[in-house]
Amino acid sequence: MDADKKKRVIIMVASWLVIIGVIGLVYKFAVEPLIRGNLVKETSTQRYAHNIKVAHDSFPGYAILRSPAVQNLLNRQGIKLTFIDDKADYVGRARALKSGKVQMAVFTIDAYLKAGSVIGEFPGSIVLVIDESKGADAIVAHKRGVPQIPSLSNPRARIVLTPDSPSETLARIMINKMSLPSLPSSWAVETNGAEDAYKKLKSADPDDPYAYVIWEPYVTKALAIEGVHLLLDSSKLKGYIVDVLVVQREFLDSQRELVTHVVQAYLRANYDYNNQPDGLASLIQADAKQYGDSLNRNETNKLVQGIEWRNTTENYAHFGIISTGEAKGTERLEAMIAKIAQVLVQTNSIQADPVSGNYEQLFFEGILRALHHDKFHPGMLNASGTDGLDDIFVGSTPMEQVREEESLNPLSDANWSTLAPVAAMKVEPIQFGRGNARILRNSERALKELAANLKSFPQYYLRVVGHTRQEGDPAANRILALQRAEAAAAALRNFGIASHRIRAIASNQTSTKMRGGAAQSVTFELLGKPY
Repeated sequence: MDADKKKRVIIMVASWLVIIGVIGLVYKFAVEPLIRGNLVKETSTQRYAHNIKVAHDSFPGYAILRSPAVQNLLNRQGIKLTFIDDKADYVGRARALKSGKVQMAVFTIDAYLKAGSVIGEFPGSIVLVIDESKGADAIVAHKRGVPQIPSLSNPRARIVLTPDSPSETLARIMINKMSLPSLPSSWAVETNGAEDAYKKLKSADPDDPYAYVIWEPYVTKALAIEGVHLLLDSSKLKGYIVDVLVVQREFLDSQRELVTHVVQAYLRANYDYNNQPDGLASLIQADAKQYGDSLNRNETNKLVQGIEWRNTTENYAHFGIISTGEAKGTERLEAMIAKIAQVLVQTNSIQADPVSGNYEQLFFEGILRALHHDKFHPGMLNASGTDGLDDIFVGSTPMEQVREEESLNPLSDANWSTLAPVAAMKVEPIQFGRGNARILRNSERALKELAANLKSFPQYYLRVVGHTRQEGDPAANRILALQRAEAAAAALRNFGIASHRIRAIASNQTSTKMRGGAAQSVTFELLGKPY
């Protein structure tokens, strides 16, 4: 055999060996697993037709979504929820939605705005409001170092917090809405979660002007330390620290029915746990044991008190599905998103409004609107376990109501004097006509914005203080100061602030800052009942 023929034979044999090798690899890594997978599928029970992956973290507010009640209801539809704990990596959570690694995710609104700003898009749409923090997040401090919020107006002051957490947003709200002119730009000290912040609080010098932003159960633990007190918690706010369920847009578009089943199951479970004696407390305790740190009964009760889970009717109100009268003052979702975005932009957490005011892009009302149209009732279930108009009653089934914010009571003069000062509101100087109490037109916008902020701080009273000048007749100056304070108070009432929340006075002291046209002739002081 000549050399060329041998060469061709060798090439042919080598080629066939390569082909056989490739076929072997394809069989080993593609065909065999497929056959094995089909064999497993054919010889085992396939309970679930759909497996929806949900990105989450251990926050107890998500306990109802993770509950056995939700999964039991979804079992009837062949749906399984698989929870992926990303340890509160919100940017990673948004990217997982974008890539389709998860189909659903839970966020606070502020966390979703920040995460979307980082990745450059919002890959999911909000379909449900889960809860609002009502005391579960707080700012605490040693009373010696920070006796009041204004004590943070100090070049040495710092705020210890977990970056990109809802608690960070609580600090940013305080900085954005309250006057702290001497707080340094380097105010944030980063820590790794509430437990780490709590440990730093325990070992801190009580005389340092440091505040600590934490969440339950560490709020309860912190307040048990001698000399530690509460500066601000989320029970004093409205519409800022809000958890929502976000669904990947492609999944929402193609699998609307599956998303509807999940929303229905959640609302039913929420109804059930809230109507069982001790239902939420037992759920939170079991959930914490599985997903977080074990809680004692006192810590569990504090958590239940500090989280307000949103019911079906309140979701209708947030999404603008029921009338203003039925909503009873519940904030629309777009309004909450707008004011949260404003805080983030104005405190440099994000560079600009990521949706340029088009907040409707971030949520989808279609599922809830369809439930409302079909007269969905979370306490009713038909005999087959599916949803429809042929519902039968299960137990007691009063429809949920919108819970109104607890209103402040009118106060006597004596009661006004017992209120504790909280902080001065951050407001552009209110300008008046020269020598009179006529508010100039360019100051009306500042007062309107102040009124909006006061509506988001519904548990505080307001003292409007008119300041007198050094120059001129002291008695006349004092009369003018009171008239200006009363004019500003009247404007706030016209913008919807209850009369009994506001009191106008003239300062007893002459201000050294009252020279010049830009003088701050009226200031606004938040007052509250002592914690």
